[in-house]
Amino acid sequence: MSGADTPRRDSNGVTAPQPAIPAAASDRGDTAAQPPRPEILVGLTAVADHPSLASGRASTLADLAGHFPVVEIDSGFYAVPSEAVVRGWQAQVPAGFSFIVKATQYMTRHRDDPAHELVAEFTALRRALAPLVEKGQLTAVLFQLPPYFGVTLENVRYLRRIRQLYPDLPVALEFRNNGWYAADYRAQTLDLMRELGFVHVVVDEPQTATGSVPLVPVATSDDLTIMRLHGRNTAGWLERRPEWRHLRTDYDYSAEELAALGRVAWGLCSRRVVVIFNNNGGHAAAGNAQAFCTQLGWTSPAWRPAS
Repeated sequence: MSGADTPRRDSNGVTAPQPAIPAAASDRGDTAAQPPRPEILVGLTAVADHPSLASGRASTLADLAGHFPVVEIDSGFYAVPSEAVVRGWQAQVPAGFSFIVKATQYMTRHRDDPAHELVAEFTALRRALAPLVEKGQLTAVLFQLPPYFGVTLENVRYLRRIRQLYPDLPVALEFRNNGWYAADYRAQTLDLMRELGFVHVVVDEPQTATGSVPLVPVATSDDLTIMRLHGRNTAGWLERRPEWRHLRTDYDYSAEELAALGRVAWGLCSRRVVVIFNNNGGHAAAGNAQAFCTQLGWTSPAWRPAS
């Protein structure tokens, strides 16, 4: 194995175990005829945390838009942005640039307060995102569901409620509870997502003895699939110290690992596949995303910031 293909280590020098990458599957089953290859778009999260791209003290949306056509906005998890803030995002990027915006922690059931006006929060986010919808710049609203959001009738009803509240917005689901992909439930989970028109978020993350979500390369939307790459830092993923958020995504993918993930992306049966690099605990995400684009030969026109 060449040096370029050697599995990467985290910043502490620990080599990650290499999980098997399953063959990509059609959203109509493994034996169905394969549609044309998707358009693959690559982006980052954590806007201000990419020093290799920064034109000043911290990276900005304008900096990221000089390299990539899409970004994930994670600040939405903590509070609904105002419409003025959203228009400020648009002012920093070219017209063709697009956004994945996280749903709030109440909307994803990370927090639950009977006194909280949940429906009002759904409405507020819809109104805030209206400028993106109007300009065709909303890739999806991302519901990153917590590990304790397990397979229950109540939670299935809640997923249906999300679609009732957002009947015409693109909604992506990332499950953090692996029960949804257990042998007894996987087919039903994917069928439910197809029925409700949800975008499947395919995750790459460390595979630990308990609790990890597997990489399930299946599309549930003809238009879009999202891949979120969290890295493979097993020790960091299990970390419980205060700095766990930094440590769990501290990982630098090898060229071999990126190539394998590229094969997964090419095999997904959606018109578009958006690949988001979230392995930025050690600031490796931007470089990995650029290397991934180079390996793929970049499927979009050359991306340039607005002049």
